[in-house]
Amino acid sequence: MNLLFINILFLLHPFYVSTTEISINEDMSEVKIKIFRDDLEDGLRLFHGNSISIDSDRKLAIASEEIDEYIKNKFQLSIDMYEIDISTSRHKLINDLVEISFFFNYEDEINEINIVNKILFDVYNIQKNVVLINYKSKINSYIFSFSDREKTFTY
Repeated sequence: MNLLFINILFLLHPFYVSTTEISINEDMSEVKIKIFRDDLEDGLRLFHGNSISIDSDRKLAIASEEIDEYIKNKFQLSIDMYEIDISTSRHKLINDLVEISFFFNYEDEINEINIVNKILFDVYNIQKNVVLINYKSKINSYIFSFSDREKTFTY
């Protein structure tokens, strides 16, 4: 149901929305952030002070460091007060979307997940960032907005 909602949101662009899926597993956990390409280009331009085009796989690869720096500045994830390192990521261009993925290990029992999500709020004050967390087969979700940028989930 949640994935259907997200897919519908992506079809409705020019609404300004990103999605983040956090899947926490015993062996390997993954974070996938999906952002409209043109919106991300606007965010990169404001953040870095120059125009950055990512309309092809080659250009996306060239801009990977700039994208990682932007995401690291705008998205923080911590589990039980331990900040997850998001410095190594994978980038994929899917039609008009950019998918940014990174992996991490966290083997202890989780009591609390804290997320700070400021993606594209410097570009659009009507931006919404949908986050889904899948942990122990339970899905939690939250919609971040310009005035609501941080959320703690308790387990």
